[in-house]
Amino acid sequence: MKPWMRAFLPTFFKLIFAASMMLASLCICASAQWSFGLENYLHRKLVGPEAVRVIRAHLIESATDSGLESLVAWAKAGFPDLHDEHGIWSTEGMSVKLGVVHSIHYYFSTSPPADKSARYLAILDELRSDDYISFQLVGSAHLFVDESTLEPKVEQLLQESDAKLRAEGVRLGRTIAEHKPSLFDQYKQMLRSDNDPHVRTTILYSILGWRRKDVAYLAFERLVNDLDANVRDWGARGLRAAAEGRIFTADDLPKILPAMLETNEPFVRISIGQAAARVSTADQSLFIRTDKVTDELLHGFIGSVRMKGTRAGSALSEAQLAKEWLAWWTPLIPEYTKQAQLLH
Repeated sequence: MKPWMRAFLPTFFKLIFAASMMLASLCICASAQWSFGLENYLHRKLVGPEAVRVIRAHLIESATDSGLESLVAWAKAGFPDLHDEHGIWSTEGMSVKLGVVHSIHYYFSTSPPADKSARYLAILDELRSDDYISFQLVGSAHLFVDESTLEPKVEQLLQESDAKLRAEGVRLGRTIAEHKPSLFDQYKQMLRSDNDPHVRTTILYSILGWRRKDVAYLAFERLVNDLDANVRDWGARGLRAAAEGRIFTADDLPKILPAMLETNEPFVRISIGQAAARVSTADQSLFIRTDKVTDELLHGFIGSVRMKGTRAGSALSEAQLAKEWLAWWTPLIPEYTKQAQLLH
């Protein structure tokens, strides 16, 4: 080797080393910049700092081209590096799962795959075994999946024999059913005929937020007729929401009051009585003292109208029943309501 070459070799290797370090530094910076937006997003979503740290470390260490696919594979495997063989987590497992859900949302919002709709539905299938992650992803599917792709998936799931899949289909299709009568008709039919109470509960949970009178009456129907206590409870929630939100008014009393006289369930009677009290109290600033609208109190009204029906020779009509309720309840308003108080 010529002398000038020997003299140049140390400088040459130094340049190679410097270039390698610069390239590594650029990769690290790129990785840091690449995860910086996600990290800020997770903080804005109030994901715990420890969960953010764990997710960030996983993404940087995985060294894959797709952070989305890395997170999906990690979740599908059950986060094996974060807990032992007994299932004891080394960190806050639920917080990590929530962070992964938000991270998936972030990638679909900022750098979605070319087949965005199909890929999101595929991820739902891949992560269905994790109830928490699946519940969160299903609830937001309408934000990332085109309706033309989502609707056939919903139709498929609603026909499944597995009740868990039918319930998933209900939640996937709720935004479509709100404006598509044919799908809403399926929901109504399932609400009355599906043999699984979880499916029926899921339907009520999915539609009560629509703030529609027809939906409120479906909830009322389930409160009165369903054999399952949880479904009746959701029916009562729908009835209360309809009364509080003035979806139901005093004009609806003739339709809801007869069931109060016919039912053998105290919970049903009290739910109807409290809703009737709400819609027949015109002053919106007054709160119904639900602790005082008891079954015993309502039996006073029921006994009174039955006695009047006996004297008349036939049960009171729906319109007469509503009129009797207003005459009975109005004098009780001062005692059985309270004024809303402003908190300072």
